[in-house]
Amino acid sequence: MTIRTMLVEDEWLIREALLKTIPWERYGFEIAGEAGNGSEALEMFIRLQPDVVITDIRMPGMDGLELIACIREISPTVLICILSSHTDFQLARQGIRYGVFEYLDKLNLSSGEIEHCLARLYETFQGHSRERDVSTLPVEPQQEVRSLELQSPSAWLKQFRIQARECAGWRWVIMQISRETWEQTDIHAWLEEFPYPEVIKERRLFVDAEQRLHLIMEGEIEVPRLLLERYEDTGILISSRVAGPEEWEKAYREAEELQADLFYTGWNHAVDYEHKRIYQVSGPALTGDQEDKLIALLAVGNANAILECLDELLLDAQRRSVHPKRLIQALTMLLTRNIPGKYLQREHTAVWGEAIGRIHSCTTAGEFMERMSSALRTVMQDKDRPVTMDVEVALRYAQEHYAEKLTLGRLAGAAHLNPNYFATLFKEQTGETPMAFVARLRVEKAKELLKRREGSVQEIAEQVGLHNLSHFSRVFKKMTGQTPSEYRG
Repeated sequence: MTIRTMLVEDEWLIREALLKTIPWERYGFEIAGEAGNGSEALEMFIRLQPDVVITDIRMPGMDGLELIACIREISPTVLICILSSHTDFQLARQGIRYGVFEYLDKLNLSSGEIEHCLARLYETFQGHSRERDVSTLPVEPQQEVRSLELQSPSAWLKQFRIQARECAGWRWVIMQISRETWEQTDIHAWLEEFPYPEVIKERRLFVDAEQRLHLIMEGEIEVPRLLLERYEDTGILISSRVAGPEEWEKAYREAEELQADLFYTGWNHAVDYEHKRIYQVSGPALTGDQEDKLIALLAVGNANAILECLDELLLDAQRRSVHPKRLIQALTMLLTRNIPGKYLQREHTAVWGEAIGRIHSCTTAGEFMERMSSALRTVMQDKDRPVTMDVEVALRYAQEHYAEKLTLGRLAGAAHLNPNYFATLFKEQTGETPMAFVARLRVEKAKELLKRREGSVQEIAEQVGLHNLSHFSRVFKKMTGQTPSEYRG
């Protein structure tokens, strides 16, 4: 199925460049029409009824936001992307309220970013098509939810609004789970252990095409603490309270906006919209001195020094409240333009291009550092090195304190390193994340205690630092293939 796309851009040269340089057909798209202003685009939209609209903001006459508002009145579900040369995130937020799929800065747009956006657009459009197909089938009564339903937020809202119930004070929650953790998750077991069975029973839970879990939570229940304790590598994004059914879409947009905050807080944190970070809308993502330093390090080709510099830049960007999207765009463009040609040998060019595309989809700064490290070490061919003193200190600290509450911050503190850089360094040198090492260490200690029959399963769980019996059993079975009781025999 080809996705019919309308391109709206008032600058003719830019429009031509977009038409000719982007591999639309490769990603399943065709340009059904192109327009140079909002009024022309609106007439064309009514006539062509495209599946996707990509539009500039600043245009003569009817601007992009007016156009989007008119399109939304005609078609609430059409997918819309904003393409603009203005890093004005007030406009971006207004676009988000209209249900814009993506906001792209055309002056700092990399091929990896636009192609990643097209891939996501295609996946989302296919999901919408499946929903329409399913909606035409006879509805059979369902006794029990056995899997997470794949839906778009707009499709879910339509069926949820039918439920006539008071929802004032409720919140929209997005559970963002790392891709690595998601791929290893047994969904059936996940549902059985979910701490809020009424949410599943009432179908207030679904997963979208980007593998994010959406929950509608009631009242002031302890959502962040319980979910963060139970599920690893998870970020909880919580909207403000809903005043009534008409505010559900606003709540969803609020929760989605918080993904930018999660980039800086990292996994295993909850972000509440009432405490949302205010990002700067002016000033450079990188200062001139920062750019000069990074360019000089690229010329030398020392991957370790480059990574240390990147870590410092992330911390500075967090202090200055630079929006993550602006930061990643600036960094990837600078790196791609200034990496010496001698490193981009034929076999490395494709690797680098793919890595840049993956970097643009990073959820957290830790993921950014990990993927950037992998890309730099691949093209610069750093040799393997033994475990360094700081990682050795963290390993010993974990072995001595595994029975206590260990966090990434605490391990990084023992090594006197920033958590993001420490996590990257640790995985490079040990082959696993710090918290995966802690989990494996605890299971090994538990196996020793179980074989010696030293206490009940609950007591042993507490001795190794896993006080929640259900969580302990799940981690133990994941690593050994047996429950603690089965292992003890």
